[in-house]
Amino acid sequence: MRSPKMLKIVKRFLSADKEKQYEHTKCFTDVLKKLKKKENALKNKLKHENNEKNRKQIKKELEIVHAQRKKGIDALKKLKKNS
Repeated sequence: MRSPKMLKIVKRFLSADKEKQYEHTKCFTDVLKKLKKKENALKNKLKHENNEKNRKQIKKELEIVHAQRKKGIDALKKLKKNS
């Protein structure tokens, strides 16, 4: 699953009613797990990459995935705090 698709899932979750948010919590957690796996894979790929151009591209993608994951974690914490 690509990052934009995962981000759409998160946005849909955040805009839903409270009742629906509870239904989507498991899906939300699964998306966060996938983002974590992707982040770890990018970190590993970055360690083994020697080409500077590719390293910059990987770093940029890693920053994006990290930011998306952080937003998702913060949103999940808010949801748990409000419930």
